[in-house]
Amino acid sequence: MYHARAGGMKGGGALSRRPPACYCEAMRQGPLHWHELDRTLVQRCGVFDLYRSRRRNGHREGDFHLLTARDWANVVPVLEAGGRHERFVMVRQYRHGIDQVTVEFPAGLIELDEGPEAAAARELLEETGFRARRLVGLGAIVPNPAFMNNTCHSFCAEGLERVEELSLDELEVLEVLEVPLEELQRQIGQAPYVNSMTALALFWYLRYRSA
Repeated sequence: MYHARAGGMKGGGALSRRPPACYCEAMRQGPLHWHELDRTLVQRCGVFDLYRSRRRNGHREGDFHLLTARDWANVVPVLEAGGRHERFVMVRQYRHGIDQVTVEFPAGLIELDEGPEAAAARELLEETGFRARRLVGLGAIVPNPAFMNNTCHSFCAEGLERVEELSLDELEVLEVLEVPLEELQRQIGQAPYVNSMTALALFWYLRYRSA
């Protein structure tokens, strides 16, 4: 689960300054690119680090504030895929940023020693107790390139089997529920289905299913 808390993050460890995985190196060239002159760490905040970056574009020069964070993984756990009663395993939880309870696909930070697929499988198991016989990569995208550097990797989990109880961090409180596909399609963008990465993962999944 990616959630802010004082004093650290789930899994701990340093954050990367690397460009996002889906970043095109060719976009570093040309008249629109800003060249970094200097970077100063302002604050370490657990799930991200805040930097002040001095950058120049031609005769323009200024300071920009950036958040560097680990990549994320989220997973679309499918029950009865393609059937009349197709539904998803989702989690209901409180989100501090908006002071509301939301319903989302399982998701979290990718640990320093694991890849996106392994992270998706781990988060699925920890947050729902389900294990998938098959994980399919759906796509990857930069959640907010205006001031963040990370990438969100989405997966589809098929052949689900409930194998254990939830394994949550001390400050994680959530409920597991099943949501019909038609309900999520109809209500995405309305409370409680307001998480942007859940909306994106649903888009990835629908495209995958129709291929």
